[in-house]
Amino acid sequence: MSARPARPAASHLHRLRFSRGSVLRLIKDIPADQLCAQPGPSHNHVMWIVGHIACTDDYFLNQFAGRDLALPESWHRMFAGGSTPTSDASRYPPWNEVKQAFRERREALTAWLTDMTESQLDEPTPSRWQPYALTMRDVAHFAAWHEGYHAGQISTLRPAFGLGPAFG
Repeated sequence: MSARPARPAASHLHRLRFSRGSVLRLIKDIPADQLCAQPGPSHNHVMWIVGHIACTDDYFLNQFAGRDLALPESWHRMFAGGSTPTSDASRYPPWNEVKQAFRERREALTAWLTDMTESQLDEPTPSRWQPYALTMRDVAHFAAWHEGYHAGQISTLRPAFGLGPAFG
């Protein structure tokens, strides 16, 4: 039996895990009745952010790994960048389904990246993705940055819910 080739350096995977851990820490004590709250006129709410990140991971797997979208097209429309979040919770899937998709899509993205060799990770992305991720390895960095951007939005919502900082 041949030995499995050594896996590539994992800093890109660490960034994905760190950003995910940060979001989970930020949302763990958000009251259920506040998941779709929009305390300001232009706030994305927690439900939309978590669904958006799940759909983004799904989209990245489609674009870069050539996989079929695993989440329904209706979710991709509802949680797409540029869509307008609504405070009407009945317009969204159940929170436990959104959180499950959030977990599963990141697990799938991480598994795909984990299975890549160094040379595969260093392959360039398609030209339209070059402004965001020069190589396949950079897809992980971009996904982590994107999640961190939305983590910042969640952190600005917490005081409106009477919650303190999740860090520090």
